Amino acid sequence: MQLDAKTIRTRVAEELLARLGDRWFKPGSAKLVIASRDNLTDFSIELDCYTDRRYGEYDCSLAVVFKWKKFAKFHKELTEWYNVKFQGSARSNGMMFVAVGFDGIHSDFRPPSRGTFWVANEQDLDTFITQCAADLDGKVGEWIKRWFSWPSALDVMDAHPNLCGAWRDTAYYCLMEQVHGREAACAWVHGIDAAGWPEWLAAQVEYLQLNVCGGASGQS
Repeated sequence: MQLDAKTIRTRVAEELLARLGDRWFKPGSAKLVIASRDNLTDFSIELDCYTDRRYGEYDCSLAVVFKWKKFAKFHKELTEWYNVKFQGSARSNGMMFVAVGFDGIHSDFRPPSRGTFWVANEQDLDTFITQCAADLDGKVGEWIKRWFSWPSALDVMDAHPNLCGAWRDTAYYCLMEQVHGREAACAWVHGIDAAGWPEWLAAQVEYLQLNVCGGASGQS
């Protein structure tokens, strides 16, 4: 079979659904949508297969993507405010709260303990799929399950300060408010000193402190 990016992604999805479908994925979906009765949040969780052709082979990896309607609405309002006040061109990132590669989870977010996975043929692809399945049955799967409750998800955020990248503070506020309420979340926000930060990062803190939490008191 001729391998290309689309074929690889399709095969990965089909094989993982066949091997792990009953335990991990939403029935009847062609996508790798995580479905579990143990998930007490309203995160939408999906696996995304990344393929990049280089040197005649494909660099392949799998990532878990968390989407959240509450955060999407909040982030949209933030970017609209930012673009008006700073004449910027920031875009809302849709519903995406965080995306994390399996390799990062496997290495505890330290330098990767395993190299790039190159797929050049059917045998390589089968080996890659087997590794992905083993990850879900092992360390990666356990990490994903930590997002199945709000308090545990916040614990994960606390343990990994680089999660969510450039929208970290906005994401953390939303999750803290979900777990501990607005008063606690605003108290956390007002403890941030963003002096000297890059404009977009500082603007998020300003938006949270003034527009969301109502100035120095943190009360609306």
